[in-house]
Amino acid sequence: MIRLWKTLHDAKQAKETLAEKLIREKFEAFLTVLAENSHALELMTELEKNLLENRLISIPYLKNMVKNLSKSVYSVIDNLERLSGGKYTALNEVYDNIEREIRKILTGSKIPIHTPMVIPMDQIHAGHIDKVGSKMANLGELRNRYNINVPDGFALTACAYTHFAEYNDLGKKIARIQAGIDVANSQQFLEAEKEIKAVIREAVVPPEIEDAVNRISHDLEKKYGREMYWAVRSSAIGEDLENSFAGQFSSILNVPTDQILDKYKEVVASKYNARNMLYQRMKDIRSDDVNMSVGVIEMVRPMTSGVMYTVEPMRPDSGEIVISAIWGLGQLLVEGVTSADLFVLKRDPGFPVVREEIAQKEMCLKWLEAGGVEHGMTSEKECQRACLTHEQLRILAETGLKIEKYFKGPQDIEWCFDQEGNLVVVQTRPLHVLDHSRRRRLEKPVNAPVIAQQARTVVGGVGAGPVCKVTDIHEIFTFPEGAVMVLKNSSPRFIGALTKAAAVVVEKGNHTDHMASVVRELNVPCLVQVPSIFSTLRDGQEITVDATEGIIYEGLIKELLEADDTTVKEAPVDVSQTESHRLLSQMAPYIFPLHLTDPRVSDFRETSCKTWHDILRFCHETALNEIFLLKQKGKVNTIKNVYRVRTDLPFRLFVFDLFGTTVEGAKGREIEPEQVNAAPFRELWKGMTAEDVSWEGPTQQMGARDLLSAMTRTRAFEAEAEDAKSYAVVTPEYLNLSLSMGYHYVTLDCYIADDPYNNYITLSFKGGAADAKRRRLRVLLVAEILKPLGFDVTVKNDFLKARRKAEDREELLRTIYELGRMFGLTRLLDVAMEDEGMIRECARKFHERKPMLA
Repeated sequence: MIRLWKTLHDAKQAKETLAEKLIREKFEAFLTVLAENSHALELMTELEKNLLENRLISIPYLKNMVKNLSKSVYSVIDNLERLSGGKYTALNEVYDNIEREIRKILTGSKIPIHTPMVIPMDQIHAGHIDKVGSKMANLGELRNRYNINVPDGFALTACAYTHFAEYNDLGKKIARIQAGIDVANSQQFLEAEKEIKAVIREAVVPPEIEDAVNRISHDLEKKYGREMYWAVRSSAIGEDLENSFAGQFSSILNVPTDQILDKYKEVVASKYNARNMLYQRMKDIRSDDVNMSVGVIEMVRPMTSGVMYTVEPMRPDSGEIVISAIWGLGQLLVEGVTSADLFVLKRDPGFPVVREEIAQKEMCLKWLEAGGVEHGMTSEKECQRACLTHEQLRILAETGLKIEKYFKGPQDIEWCFDQEGNLVVVQTRPLHVLDHSRRRRLEKPVNAPVIAQQARTVVGGVGAGPVCKVTDIHEIFTFPEGAVMVLKNSSPRFIGALTKAAAVVVEKGNHTDHMASVVRELNVPCLVQVPSIFSTLRDGQEITVDATEGIIYEGLIKELLEADDTTVKEAPVDVSQTESHRLLSQMAPYIFPLHLTDPRVSDFRETSCKTWHDILRFCHETALNEIFLLKQKGKVNTIKNVYRVRTDLPFRLFVFDLFGTTVEGAKGREIEPEQVNAAPFRELWKGMTAEDVSWEGPTQQMGARDLLSAMTRTRAFEAEAEDAKSYAVVTPEYLNLSLSMGYHYVTLDCYIADDPYNNYITLSFKGGAADAKRRRLRVLLVAEILKPLGFDVTVKNDFLKARRKAEDREELLRTIYELGRMFGLTRLLDVAMEDEGMIRECARKFHERKPMLA
């Protein structure tokens, strides 16, 4: 989240130095416009990325985002009115009209917005993915539309979770507990987990949810004529997709009917396990984004259980199916606690077995007749005997390929055979597979001591660094960036530190467990089943893990690291038919398009706003004008901190020294750029005036027609230059820049201080001097330049939005310098852009400090 509120808070401290109440109020209104505008743009960017990237979102999340966006837009309007003295009252009617259309879509569309608190399994299908999560949506789809044997049951929806949280005011209570947690302090995370779970345990399940659960569970017991036991399983919105969360939320097995609601609260509370809070922080996932739907399905009492990959994820073109199996319940397998039988089958008719490894399966998980489960030991015969017959393998493979065909992509399937020998599917999700096609062959063999080889690969690739052994959850909070994680056993408890690991090595573990799913999602090189490796390696020892070849080397092998370019092929997920996606698509025309771009044209007025984006653009530009007019009209003689910057650059720049402490040695209305003692402004200016930057544009590379067009437009711009102002609002750590450069416009907003958690840069870029095609090419070039600088970029037509946040101060200042270079080097470049082939080449030359069109 953009953190302008710190600036606003500081301004409120400084406002007491201003002489008049009027000035204090106008300054506060102006700062609130900036803060709410930035917040609204961040919310809009997040919503639009959900739409453009087909992200899965829940309806409660969508409604909450739209509600917060609406509040921010309204606040921008309200504070502009305070700043201007009520000059733009027509904005309220424009806002009301847009808000009415959006509200109509959310609450009065043909698609009913109401979602039941509980949905029976017989009614669940893939279109419910935004209500019940992918785990339950996929099971419902298989059971009801493809006749696969899936247990009966029901789902408590994301709306039930939202209602449960609001009914008990959990949001505020949990936020208070989480406030100020230090990411490196394990004790703070563990104490927060304990407090939050106590709050949730004491929370009351709303009567309507309790009644629905009791009714449907007892109806199912009547239907089957017996007392039933249940598996109460997490099915969070987004679980098993781009953020897999595999194994991180609780699933509770063999639950009696009268304990369902207590176990529901336990599953909900698992969202706040210490490791989950760390994982969400590392992945920049907001707590509000994780909506906890929970599935309640009939408990299967299996003979054998396991996991099937419908392709070999390390070699997706090998034509092989991989199956792991153990006796009893499958939880020990997916948690990586016990060894499992491994079977590799060809995808050919008859599914011939090409490899079979029978493990010593000493442990198993058994169900208890009165509910619950217990760990036990297998018999001597079972310990050494294969869990599956060849006929069972054939049935599994045949079913797996049917499911793969139905979902149009490789699948990771959890299954079991019950006491009668029936195959039951209890979960299916998209399987992440790896692409090694870009790995370069080494010219000569690696010349380094081998520590281990023939290990089992979970994720290929190469990682190197110092060894860090992890045995306890406390250690994941201080895990060093770039170390190699070494584990005795695989466990979801350690997932929180994976984003910092160069590679993972596990002495035991399985390549089909939950941790394997997460390392595959994160593309972290990983080896399992490496005998005695935990005792062999020592903390701090430097090693190189070639996970593709299953080898661990002593030392850092530079040539291996340079040769590796393994990537994860994203599992296909189609969420375009979900209710939330359809609703967002219908609202999009009222939210995202920007029609008001040029403040110099007569149509740039409040009544021309057609979208919330238009309102924000109009209010931001108008607020800047209003604060500068206070001085120019002589209404407020106490404002002395507005200055024009002396420059030969092709724009008129006015600086507003927000607190009167940033501009040094000013003796009049004009200042030199060097007098602005603000780190972001100074670095930007250094970039704008760097030796390799020319503001004349690429005229030497243009054809006659393009040159004439550019000259004509540039002269027209220069004729209007007196009316085209650019503004910079500055403090020592803050810069808000609205830059008008001929036919394109840039808005830059940044806060850069010592605390990286509060730092951010946001940028928007629009317009150009050429036709629509070339303007878009220039924007795509800007995007290509920004991505290596660490920006998250969204492009639509010739409009670009980008953001980067929570980074080190010096790194962001270097980035600001590069933005200054980019502003100068890309000015008028659109008229020289011919095709998309130029984009990567020009971006490469930009970063190499070479002429972009030479």
